Amino acid sequence: MATFSYIAYKIYVLIVKIMRKRINTMVVVMKFEKLLISLVIIISSIIIATGMRGIIHQDRSVTVRGLCEKEVDADLAIWPMTFNTGNNELSALQKDIISKTEIITAYLKEHNLDESDFTVQAPNITDNSVNPYVDRDRINYTYLAKETVLIRSSKIQEVINAQKDSLSLAGKGIAISQEYDSRINFDFTGLNAIKPEMIAAATKNARQAAEQFASDSNSKVGKIKRATQGLFSIENAAVGLEEKKIVRVVTTVEYSLK
Repeated sequence: MATFSYIAYKIYVLIVKIMRKRINTMVVVMKFEKLLISLVIIISSIIIATGMRGIIHQDRSVTVRGLCEKEVDADLAIWPMTFNTGNNELSALQKDIISKTEIITAYLKEHNLDESDFTVQAPNITDNSVNPYVDRDRINYTYLAKETVLIRSSKIQEVINAQKDSLSLAGKGIAISQEYDSRINFDFTGLNAIKPEMIAAATKNARQAAEQFASDSNSKVGKIKRATQGLFSIENAAVGLEEKKIVRVVTTVEYSLK
């Protein structure tokens, strides 16, 4: 019986030793696995960080705006040269319109404007005798006419001179309207001819701004990534100087930085 107990004890001790070795081995393995996992995480982080730095570096860019302004002379003048007249007889009113229109066309020719520069429009005649809103005791004429000679010419200075001298027509019984809708409008129609050079100048101006930005950030300007052309605008150079125009364009350009 004692021998059996001794043998059982030895077996127990052996089993305990074996189990301890296995446990120690498992602990070592677990520690190794943890170390391995930690190393994988560190290496992966380094790889990801390096890749992200490359991506960020490649995607660096700057967006700038370039401006170009150019002063030009208007090349088209439009002047509705308007006068009013009245009479109590239609036939007399007709003669008056024809007579005054002939005086005006002769006046325009004296200012070097020929028939290709102006058009005599149909008169606008109002019959006050059938207008229920008119006080007939106060009206001077039964019939009123508004006549317009529309001047549309590229002879800018000639049109300006004719407008300045129009007071002389008062001596012939013609009062040229000075109302807002009878003023001279000056236009510039040569935009397409100057568009390419203005866009190039605006783009050059944008690059100069990008280079200044790059210099301040220790970078270099690369290629254009994206460009947007703004709308062209044409404005008067100043009040009273409507025959001079300012043409303006703004471009938006995105440059890569390296």
